[in-house]
Amino acid sequence: MKKQNRLLRKRYHRKMEVARQQLKEFEKGVLPFERLNRRTKKLLEKRVKAGYELPAKLFIRQPG
Repeated sequence: MKKQNRLLRKRYHRKMEVARQQLKEFEKGVLPFERLNRRTKKLLEKRVKAGYELPAKLFIRQPG
């Protein structure tokens, strides 16, 4: 049981690291919102609820 818990914890941390990396790319404008995974969207939702403001450059309308 101990080994299984350790592996699950390791997997969780790996997935959260990927989510944080995706969030950084989203903030830079490299990754669109539609390409974010479920964990990243959940992280973003928590941040917004806590008062986090998204960079204004993400919402610039593009012609076309």
